[in-house]
Amino acid sequence: MPDWKRLVRKRTRSLSLSPAAKEKVIIELSDHLEEAYESARGQGLDERASMRHALQEVGGWSVLLAEIGGTRSEEGSMNHRTKSLWLPALITLLGASLSLTLTQFLGPQPRLVWIGRLGMTFYWPWLASLPFFGAAGAYLSRRAQGPTRVRLAAGLSPALIMLIVMCLILPWGLAIDGLHFLRLVAFGLGLITWVAIPGFALLIGAVPFLRESEPTAHTIV
Repeated sequence: MPDWKRLVRKRTRSLSLSPAAKEKVIIELSDHLEEAYESARGQGLDERASMRHALQEVGGWSVLLAEIGGTRSEEGSMNHRTKSLWLPALITLLGASLSLTLTQFLGPQPRLVWIGRLGMTFYWPWLASLPFFGAAGAYLSRRAQGPTRVRLAAGLSPALIMLIVMCLILPWGLAIDGLHFLRLVAFGLGLITWVAIPGFALLIGAVPFLRESEPTAHTIV
């Protein structure tokens, strides 16, 4: 019987994958070729004809390797993006949201600051907790080897999402009530209250984890 693993390993030398991923591909392809070979032998074909039949199942090796490399690279990119951005950002957002909920129900009354006829509400205990969540998001992103911009996005995710929500709401308000100076002022104060100040608090916690982690003493140069 042909040594399918040896044959596949020889044909896949140019495949740019990690050793573990490459070995998995070799096992899958060799098993597929062996099944096709055994099926041909069961139909009465001799060894040479059965081997040709099995290799025809693969088709063009260059096309197959390009497809495998592209698929595996895309999967790896998606997994890395999930671990370095979406999961840390979700944890940061959930933590900040839970902290705000607990502050509203259990904490002291918010500080209300009036600017003319418009008020700005500050939940100081909530703002004080945000650096911890910003640090958690940036740390988890750095641990997953996310680049600096991804760590920053993960740490600032609650403020970024609030910015997106407010920018989506503003056109609706303008379409319904028209363009008013007070509405624009209120929107600006809302940006300060729910985006700028929380974003700064989150940034305080995220900054230490935006730098590259220091190599350990046993790292091989």
